[in-house]
Amino acid sequence: MTSPLTTASSEQPNNQSYRLREALASCGAFFIAGRREADPLPMLRDLAADWLHAEKLEIIVPAGTGSLHIQEPGLLCGPIMIGRRVIGRIEARRSRPFSTDDHVLLGALGQILGAVLEQSTLQSQLDQHYHQAQANTDTLDRLLIFGRHMASASADPRHLAMDLVTQVPTMVTGERASLLLISHDQSDTPMLVLSNGIQSSTERAREVRDNGLAGLVLNSRAPMIIDETDTDHRWLALKGHENDVRTRCAMAVPLIWGEQLLGVLTVTTAQTHLFNTSQLNLLELVACHISLALHTASVDNMVSNTLSDMRLLIANARAGDVTAFDRMESLLGQISEGAGG
Repeated sequence: MTSPLTTASSEQPNNQSYRLREALASCGAFFIAGRREADPLPMLRDLAADWLHAEKLEIIVPAGTGSLHIQEPGLLCGPIMIGRRVIGRIEARRSRPFSTDDHVLLGALGQILGAVLEQSTLQSQLDQHYHQAQANTDTLDRLLIFGRHMASASADPRHLAMDLVTQVPTMVTGERASLLLISHDQSDTPMLVLSNGIQSSTERAREVRDNGLAGLVLNSRAPMIIDETDTDHRWLALKGHENDVRTRCAMAVPLIWGEQLLGVLTVTTAQTHLFNTSQLNLLELVACHISLALHTASVDNMVSNTLSDMRLLIANARAGDVTAFDRMESLLGQISEGAGG
């Protein structure tokens, strides 16, 4: 890297004030590199080498255990400081001996590099906070959209499940999702709906329930992440279909309402190690919304059907059927049980 310092060294190598002025004039370049570069060290090495007219220069962070006062011809060592704290070291080499001017500049250089590296670290932390804030805002926006869609979706549990599962993958950066539903009064006929709009056969739903990740979550009632399906013994391989996309990473959470286990929500991807705890927590939050929606839809559906039966029983009672009152009382019990379940 060429700078005015390189030219100055051949014209006035022993002029301390001239070298100091030239060094200070290029001081801003260090801070620019710290702000603009994701990894500022390569640029800082080049700038520091120009300061010291070094043929080779290393910036070592953290400082390590090496001595800062090595008596070796052609080698100049000095600390990188933040205040009084040593955070690193500078090692510069060149064929001709270093002068007193070089030692003076080395001290200033160590302070400047310390300030730049501290600035770079703080900027990185600010960037992380900013991106996390953006991610949180995006999550809230997606939850709001999801809630609106849930509020306007079909009241039929099967159609509702189909509507909701299609919204899930993008919310947690997944590629595919599935919703396994278990009916407490028809436990041997589970329903499996996929985010591509397809409802699998009952046989496939049973296979997922008995042999898949959903089965593990059903038994444990606990969320689960599989980082790498090829190496994780918890991954229970299913009999693959010809058109199935390979799954490398998956996470699943239970759908629970009160004490009742409604099913399992699963998200998968062809990438490995994609999901983390934050995404799993978000998926749990989504599952809570889905559980509420499914429970409400189930109760509404049951009440609607029961009301039709009640109207018929009232008509029968008016016609003189005394057993109709017993059947009405039984239906009222079913409504109360369903609303509380």
